[in-house]
Amino acid sequence: MAGPAGMNDATGVSEMSDTAGHGGVVIGVDGGGTKTEVVVAALDGSVVGTAKVGGANPEGMGARRMAEVISGGIDASLAVAGLERGEVVASAFGLAGVDWDSDVVMVDDALADLGLPGPRTVVNDSQIALRAGCSQRWGIVSNVGTGAVTAGVNRTGRWFRTMAVGWGEPSGSWSMVAESLHAIAAAHHRTGPATRLTELYLDALEQLDVLALFESITRGRSNASGRLAPLLDRAVELGDEVALGVLTNVATQHAAMVIGVAHHLEMIDDEFELVTAGGVHRSGGGFSDIFAAHVVANCPRASIVPLDVLPAMGAVTLALESLPAQMQASTRTAGRMS
Repeated sequence: MAGPAGMNDATGVSEMSDTAGHGGVVIGVDGGGTKTEVVVAALDGSVVGTAKVGGANPEGMGARRMAEVISGGIDASLAVAGLERGEVVASAFGLAGVDWDSDVVMVDDALADLGLPGPRTVVNDSQIALRAGCSQRWGIVSNVGTGAVTAGVNRTGRWFRTMAVGWGEPSGSWSMVAESLHAIAAAHHRTGPATRLTELYLDALEQLDVLALFESITRGRSNASGRLAPLLDRAVELGDEVALGVLTNVATQHAAMVIGVAHHLEMIDDEFELVTAGGVHRSGGGFSDIFAAHVVANCPRASIVPLDVLPAMGAVTLALESLPAQMQASTRTAGRMS
């Protein structure tokens, strides 16, 4: 779905010469840092094949390697459906790391080598999560996993997306871990109160004391990654006020990003669906409660909708919408007949 050009609407639609008639299938791809999901769907939107392969974030691996990973996923999903690439009539790719217009050009060039027929759409993965979870053509998505991004589109079709660069916005589970480590260090320095996070992190990373913990982390012997984020919930369950403060701060920051996007798109007083996606949102608990309360206090007409389908289905939707009008008409007819 092409929109106005700009940093916060990195989107590209390219054409191949042949769309293989009025039959065929579309491909939707959701590419993240650790895994990529590929869905093959008929023109009525029904799924006929899926595959899961490794990460396909061009930011970390380069566009060419990204295309190789995606190519393997496409072949695997088509094999499940008993189909070949020549039967594809459109494709859409929602990829983490496609953050700027220049990224779209680079990634689209690499994906062109896959030789898929029909129009090809390249967007940031936040857009496909929104399309997958939202029942309307407008709304906002908060995608909070290892990292995070917030994006939205208003009733006029205008998009806005946060930069997801780590400055001026939180970074999902990594923010939880980083703020927890700040609290542990502050307690050690006696500039902050004692916290149960200290013992939980020492146990998780098998360290004897705080000095050993931070030496191990700073010298690369321990991996203080987002996988440690659940320790924050555990500390809250143990009644730790410091941990509750960290959780409240991170959840409120993520809610503030939704409010900021709503301001940009003049949706503060509008009725809209807020799609929540990513592992942190899925984990529920205190984060979800704090996040929801802060959003609704500022956007009272927002309805929170947890994403309960594959984000790649949003890419399938974009692929179907990129088809010529006569093919979309035949798709609607097929849907009514099924």
